[in-house]
Amino acid sequence: MEFLGNGKSSEPSANVSNSLYRALATGDVPAAWLLTKPLLERSKMEKLSASTAFNCGLCLYQLNEYEKALASLRQAEQSLGTPPDLDTQEKKLFLQAVMAAQQVFLKPLDPENMKGLERYFLIRIRWLSALCLLHLERQQEAAPIIRFLAQYHIEL
Repeated sequence: MEFLGNGKSSEPSANVSNSLYRALATGDVPAAWLLTKPLLERSKMEKLSASTAFNCGLCLYQLNEYEKALASLRQAEQSLGTPPDLDTQEKKLFLQAVMAAQQVFLKPLDPENMKGLERYFLIRIRWLSALCLLHLERQQEAAPIIRFLAQYHIEL
């Protein structure tokens, strides 16, 4: 009964997403690229999760493939939708945490830990998108994202 699939179609994708996260978290960019490549192919036919699309974009960013990274980051943002903003108390502490970790935009997003972090994921996606646009010298396109990030005291 192996030919029935046993849910195989979604499991390999989850395994690859988790492996990509671990490769990026440990700084293993060559392994991350080898894992990103099949995910990019799959993304043409099926929607990737926000964290996986972000991690693909992060890998491409680290390889200086800014245009390709933007495509993955756009898919990540579309997959995420429009999460609610942080409340005033959360935002104050969040801003303090951002100030303490300025290089956080180069960290991967955990594909298994999205619940309650949707707004944070959106901020991280837009942060990396703005950096890609600035590398591509597309300041006008980056301007609205930079304004969005400014409300979280994130300066590029």
